[in-house]
Amino acid sequence: PEAVVAEELTQRRQQITEQLTYAGLTFEGYLEEEGQTEDEFEAELERRVRDSIVAQFVLDQVVATEELQVEDAELSSHIIRRAQQSGQDPNSYIQHIMEHNHVPEMMSEVLRGKALASLVESAKVTDKSGNDIDLKSLQADGSLGTADEA
Repeated sequence: PEAVVAEELTQRRQQITEQLTYAGLTFEGYLEEEGQTEDEFEAELERRVRDSIVAQFVLDQVVATEELQVEDAELSSHIIRRAQQSGQDPNSYIQHIMEHNHVPEMMSEVLRGKALASLVESAKVTDKSGNDIDLKSLQADGSLGTADEA
Protein backbone atom coordinates (compact mmCIF):
# COMPACT_ATOMS: atom_id res chain seq x y z
CA PRO A 1 0.00 0.00 0.00
CA GLU A 2 1.25 3.46 -0.94
CA ALA A 3 0.46 4.94 2.49
CA VAL A 4 2.74 2.34 4.11
CA VAL A 5 5.49 3.08 1.58
CA ALA A 6 5.18 6.84 2.16
CA GLU A 7 5.32 6.43 5.95
CA GLU A 8 8.31 4.10 5.76
CA LEU A 9 10.13 6.48 3.38
CA THR A 10 9.60 9.33 5.84
CA GLN A 11 10.92 7.23 8.72
CA ARG A 12 13.94 6.04 6.74
CA ARG A 13 14.83 9.57 5.66
CA GLN A 14 14.63 10.69 9.29
CA GLN A 15 16.82 7.79 10.43
CA ILE A 16 19.38 8.54 7.74
CA THR A 17 19.45 12.23 8.65
CA GLU A 18 19.94 11.36 12.34
CA GLN A 19 22.72 8.89 11.53
CA LEU A 20 24.50 11.38 9.28
CA THR A 21 24.22 14.10 11.93
CA TYR A 22 25.57 11.71 14.55
CA ALA A 23 28.49 10.95 12.21
CA GLY A 24 29.10 14.65 11.60
CA LEU A 25 28.04 14.52 7.94
CA THR A 26 25.55 16.46 5.89
CA PHE A 27 23.18 14.85 3.43
CA GLU A 28 24.86 16.70 0.57
CA GLY A 29 28.29 15.57 1.75
CA TYR A 30 27.07 11.99 1.97
CA LEU A 31 25.71 12.11 -1.59
CA GLU A 32 29.02 13.51 -2.81
CA GLU A 33 30.95 10.77 -1.00
CA GLU A 34 28.68 8.10 -2.50
CA GLY A 35 28.80 9.65 -5.97
CA GLN A 36 25.00 9.82 -6.10
CA THR A 37 22.53 12.48 -7.07
CA GLU A 38 19.57 13.15 -4.81
CA ASP A 39 17.26 11.57 -7.42
CA GLU A 40 19.40 8.42 -7.53
CA PHE A 41 19.43 8.26 -3.75
CA GLU A 42 15.64 8.66 -3.57
CA ALA A 43 15.06 6.00 -6.24
CA GLU A 44 17.33 3.53 -4.44
CA LEU A 45 15.72 4.33 -1.08
CA GLU A 46 12.24 3.77 -2.49
CA ARG A 47 13.29 0.46 -4.08
CA ARG A 48 14.73 -0.73 -0.77
CA VAL A 49 11.65 0.38 1.15
CA ARG A 50 9.32 -1.46 -1.24
CA ASP A 51 11.45 -4.63 -1.03
CA SER A 52 11.52 -4.33 2.76
CA ILE A 53 7.75 -3.97 3.00
CA VAL A 54 7.20 -7.07 0.87
CA ALA A 55 9.62 -9.01 3.08
CA GLN A 56 7.85 -7.74 6.21
CA PHE A 57 4.47 -8.92 4.90
CA VAL A 58 5.89 -12.36 4.13
CA LEU A 59 7.55 -12.64 7.55
CA ASP A 60 4.39 -11.40 9.29
CA GLN A 61 2.47 -14.20 7.56
CA VAL A 62 5.02 -16.74 8.85
CA VAL A 63 4.63 -15.26 12.35
CA ALA A 64 0.86 -15.69 12.15
CA THR A 65 0.98 -19.17 10.61
CA GLU A 66 3.51 -20.50 13.12
CA GLU A 67 1.92 -18.55 15.99
CA LEU A 68 5.30 -17.20 17.07
CA GLN A 69 5.53 -15.30 20.36
CA VAL A 70 8.06 -12.92 21.95
CA GLU A 71 9.49 -13.78 25.35
CA ASP A 72 10.35 -10.90 27.69
CA ALA A 73 14.03 -11.89 27.65
CA GLU A 74 14.10 -11.85 23.83
CA LEU A 75 12.57 -8.38 23.74
CA SER A 76 15.00 -7.09 26.38
CA SER A 77 18.00 -8.51 24.52
CA HIS A 78 16.80 -6.99 21.26
CA ILE A 79 16.30 -3.56 22.81
CA ILE A 80 19.74 -3.62 24.45
CA ARG A 81 21.35 -4.72 21.17
CA ARG A 82 19.60 -1.89 19.30
CA ALA A 83 20.78 0.61 21.91
CA GLN A 84 24.37 -0.61 21.56
CA GLN A 85 24.17 -0.50 17.75
CA SER A 86 23.03 3.10 17.88
CA GLY A 87 25.69 4.02 20.45
CA GLN A 88 23.11 5.00 23.06
CA ASP A 89 22.88 4.25 26.74
CA PRO A 90 20.45 1.29 27.09
CA ASN A 91 18.46 3.00 29.86
CA SER A 92 18.01 6.17 27.80
CA TYR A 93 17.10 4.09 24.77
CA ILE A 94 14.49 2.12 26.75
CA GLN A 95 13.05 5.36 28.11
CA HIS A 96 12.81 6.74 24.56
CA ILE A 97 11.01 3.71 23.13
CA MET A 98 8.60 3.65 26.06
CA GLU A 99 7.81 7.38 25.75
CA HIS A 100 7.32 7.16 21.98
CA ASN A 101 5.45 3.83 22.02
CA HIS A 102 8.05 1.93 19.97
CA VAL A 103 7.60 -1.31 21.93
CA PRO A 104 5.23 -2.84 19.33
CA GLU A 105 7.80 -2.03 16.63
CA MET A 106 10.53 -3.76 18.67
CA MET A 107 8.28 -6.79 19.20
CA SER A 108 7.62 -6.96 15.45
CA GLU A 109 11.36 -6.91 14.77
CA VAL A 110 11.91 -9.82 17.17
CA LEU A 111 9.02 -11.78 15.66
CA ARG A 112 10.25 -11.18 12.11
CA GLY A 113 13.72 -12.32 13.14
CA LYS A 114 12.23 -15.51 14.55
CA ALA A 115 10.19 -16.02 11.37
CA LEU A 116 13.29 -15.56 9.22
CA ALA A 117 15.22 -18.03 11.38
CA SER A 118 12.37 -20.51 11.00
CA LEU A 119 12.43 -20.14 7.22
CA VAL A 120 16.20 -20.60 7.11
CA GLU A 121 16.01 -23.66 9.36
CA SER A 122 13.40 -25.28 7.14
CA ALA A 123 15.08 -24.37 3.84
CA LYS A 124 16.63 -27.09 1.73
CA VAL A 125 19.84 -25.76 0.21
CA THR A 126 22.03 -27.61 -2.27
CA ASP A 127 25.40 -26.86 -3.81
CA LYS A 128 26.08 -26.73 -7.56
CA SER A 129 26.43 -30.52 -7.63
CA GLY A 130 23.04 -31.04 -6.00
CA ASN A 131 24.45 -32.11 -2.62
CA ASP A 132 22.51 -30.99 0.44
CA ILE A 133 24.16 -28.29 2.53
CA ASP A 134 23.61 -28.48 6.28
CA LEU A 135 22.69 -24.95 7.32
CA LYS A 136 23.55 -25.79 10.92
CA SER A 137 27.19 -25.46 9.82
CA LEU A 138 26.66 -21.95 8.44
CA GLN A 139 28.99 -19.51 10.18
CA ALA A 140 28.26 -15.85 10.94
CA ASP A 141 30.61 -14.78 8.12
CA GLY A 142 28.66 -16.88 5.60
CA SER A 143 31.23 -19.66 5.34
CA LEU A 144 30.45 -23.29 6.02
CA GLY A 145 32.22 -24.96 8.93
CA THR A 146 31.45 -28.29 10.49
CA ALA A 147 28.14 -28.78 12.30
CA ASP A 148 30.15 -29.05 15.54
CA GLU A 149 31.42 -25.46 15.11
CA ALA A 150 27.94 -23.95 14.79
